[in-house]
Amino acid sequence: MHQKPTEQATACPLFAEWKLKDAAREFRETMGIPDTCPVIRIPLPDSLTDAITAGITNTNTITTQKDGPQFLPLTFTGWRRTRRGNRFFFGLEATAEYGPATGYDLTNDPSTLTNIRHPPAYLPVTPPAGYLTTLRRMHRHGLPLAGYESLTAGALAKLFDRRPLRKNHRCRPLLLTSDATRIILPDGDIYDLPLARRLTPEEATSETTLRDSHTAYRRARGYECTVPAPSSTAEPEIYLTADLHLGHHNAIRYYCRPFLQDDPDTMDHVLTKNWNHTISPDDSVIFAGDFTYKADKETTDAYRSPLNGTVTWIQGNHDTCLENTCPSHTITADGRTFLVVHNPKHVPATYRGWVIHGHTHNARLDKYPLISFTKKTVNISTDVTGYQPVPLKEILTLIREGEAAGRTSPILIREISRTTDMRP
Repeated sequence: MHQKPTEQATACPLFAEWKLKDAAREFRETMGIPDTCPVIRIPLPDSLTDAITAGITNTNTITTQKDGPQFLPLTFTGWRRTRRGNRFFFGLEATAEYGPATGYDLTNDPSTLTNIRHPPAYLPVTPPAGYLTTLRRMHRHGLPLAGYESLTAGALAKLFDRRPLRKNHRCRPLLLTSDATRIILPDGDIYDLPLARRLTPEEATSETTLRDSHTAYRRARGYECTVPAPSSTAEPEIYLTADLHLGHHNAIRYYCRPFLQDDPDTMDHVLTKNWNHTISPDDSVIFAGDFTYKADKETTDAYRSPLNGTVTWIQGNHDTCLENTCPSHTITADGRTFLVVHNPKHVPATYRGWVIHGHTHNARLDKYPLISFTKKTVNISTDVTGYQPVPLKEILTLIREGEAAGRTSPILIREISRTTDMRP
């Protein structure tokens, strides 16, 4: 009988790889840990590996699976640590969703969705400064401590940490959603979820294959429109969006966008197509800043000219040559007042209504998710809304339903309908 390999399959969140490595760098510098980078691969349970590989057939020596999920949703929830004696181990913690909604039903119950917290990829390094100094740093940067460790760290902080925290030595909270699109199987082969097949060694490093995989993923996820959306009403609608950063290649890695790292042209094409496939010429659009990244007037006008709709342009901090802008805009709808600004920190201290904003992208979901019911904020950065403008009526529906249910937990990102199978 064939014995199953003991190694686990691992998921590779390609779009978030740079972001996670940068977060690890920041954490190392804050905690005084030597330059050791964690492996950004998420261990998968055997049952999930079996679900992926079940139904795979051989076709011309390349294994394929016609029907199956095309991505694995992941949420990175921050830093987790363990202690053995006076030795600390730190690691990134990830949670994956399995169930009928994702195509992986490991419970055999169509009404359930299972969240599995994976063991983090630990950094097996003891901070050279020592145990007590590590406690002080953890306390100072808000990392979780409990029991006598918390009391010890608090006492040390009162004695030694009277100086202000320098900006370049802070450790920002990490809360990030992303999707894994490649699986490293126990036998070492690479399985591409969007393309639904194993990759040859040449394909695994091919830019053309990666481009095809990204395209298939965007279409399966609903992040790339292939046809204009059917109009649900004859009346013009109001849409909102922000932070396209057209032409800004670094936005791809900063905000984990599903494009090749140095291919802003494809990003510009997809974002523009999504705009025009969603918005008709008669619709209204409120754009909350950062249309480009400091582009000149000629470039900015070239990006603006093909876009549908009547646009209210709000000034963003990177809109150096965007004309006819305003600092903010007010909407009254569904018995609520919404103040639309670019940066949520620029809201007047006396304002008590709902705030719609951009600027934060998906970099601070802990403070600025898609919808925060406790802070009354709506984040319309394109990286949070599925790379498409979002209709105002959809925002109103989410708020109304959340308030009616007494919801206090945030909605992190916008889940949009996916297309039928668009794999090449």
